[in-house]
Amino acid sequence: MENNCELFVLFKEYPRGGKIWLMLGLDNSSSDYDDLLAIAKCLAENGHDVKILHAVHYKDPLYQVVFGDLIGTRYYRKCPDLLVDDDLVEYESYTTDQHKRAFRNMIHNGLAQSDKVIIRHCNLTDGYMAQQIRGQVQNGVQVSCVWIFNGVSIRVLYTAG
Repeated sequence: MENNCELFVLFKEYPRGGKIWLMLGLDNSSSDYDDLLAIAKCLAENGHDVKILHAVHYKDPLYQVVFGDLIGTRYYRKCPDLLVDDDLVEYESYTTDQHKRAFRNMIHNGLAQSDKVIIRHCNLTDGYMAQQIRGQVQNGVQVSCVWIFNGVSIRVLYTAG
């Protein structure tokens, strides 16, 4: 995506060069807003440029400007939540007492939006989660990277290759 500053407002800049940008029209009352802001803070503190995005109808001319890289891919018509250093990333959270179901839903829904996914920690072991992701890859699902967000920090769980 081209750096189109009039679509975003600078929220905060960090000493290591990271920045958080909010897309104009972003609904700060959405259920994931606080998590997205916390994730953006974690990444921006480490020097990443993070833009928090909102959904745009695929027929809207704005879709081509913001999500144009998705046109012609399996993710066309999707609207991932974040743009991190020019990579579109989807965030998924799911609340239930059934942790395996929560994980399965987050991975399934997240990978439908992007091959780079951040999921909310769901009290499962890293070994179990990585095994399930490898199973998705073996079934032909493209997975580039999966991060775990625990409410305060973010860490890499899986990277391709």
